[in-house]
Amino acid sequence: MSQIEINGEKKEYVLTRRKGMKSIRFRLDENGVILVSAPYQVSVSFIEKVLIEHGDELIAGRKRVDEAHKRWEQFVAERLKAVPDWTIKHYGEDIVAGKPYEAGSIFNGMQIVSTQIEFQNLFWNAYGIFRRDYQIKINDISVRKMKSRWGSCRPKVGRLTFNLLLLYVPRECAEYVIYHELCHYLELNHSKRFWAHVAEYVPDYKAIEKKLNEYGKILIDHVK
Repeated sequence: MSQIEINGEKKEYVLTRRKGMKSIRFRLDENGVILVSAPYQVSVSFIEKVLIEHGDELIAGRKRVDEAHKRWEQFVAERLKAVPDWTIKHYGEDIVAGKPYEAGSIFNGMQIVSTQIEFQNLFWNAYGIFRRDYQIKINDISVRKMKSRWGSCRPKVGRLTFNLLLLYVPRECAEYVIYHELCHYLELNHSKRFWAHVAEYVPDYKAIEKKLNEYGKILIDHVK
């Protein structure tokens, strides 16, 4: 472990050389240590020069992540005041737990692979219902972290993408997002006709969307 001075403050950093790398990468761990990955041919003096120039940005980024974690924990704690054996665990940049923090959510302490399979089952069941009325073709769906939306679709290639955080909201909210994206195969906009299609499958979509937006203020902000 080495030390470097950034704006008058001493910071520790760990340098790891990686074969095949073409650029320098920096990351600040939970203890404030700067983790540096760099190609073998890049000198230590150059790496430290870049650290001094961009160290403030890295520290500010870590601060934003920590603040997002605190908001997340406060949100979870508020939702689970009545659950005595609740535990929150950190896994890198993610925070998960042993029980659903909202009744009816897909996540219930299972491994993330299992919960994604559960979401896929929810999707294909909804798609089966939708396809009885509209003959659209879906080739692929994926579940991953998204920074600004709950889902997206590409009708021309038959592909749908859903936010991983849908595993943590009430199941009715996740199901609404599924039908919302499916209806975009019929209308690529948010016209009256689009919302009429949504209402066929989720009659109370307005109330559910309002609830989902409340989750979005905390959950989606967590991954920025």
